[in-house]
Amino acid sequence: MDKKTPLYSCHLAAGGKIVPFAGYLLPVQYEATGVIKEHMAVRTACGIFDVSHMGEIIYKGPDALKKRPVYSYK
Repeated sequence: MDKKTPLYSCHLAAGGKIVPFAGYLLPVQYEATGVIKEHMAVRTACGIFDVSHMGEIIYKGPDALKKRPVYSYK
């Protein structure tokens, strides 16, 4: 079963065309905009790329979880 990133519901709400990729359900484009308009928006304004599926952090050793930095991406 494919996993969902923390932004999955945002992608759906924005009309994202969702496809399975690397074990996750990710958007490849959005219905209302299309590839060219998305490209131009990123080039002239701002774009966001959901990277929450691209890595993992492993903490080891005694007290590893207590000593880890706290990150928030949701």
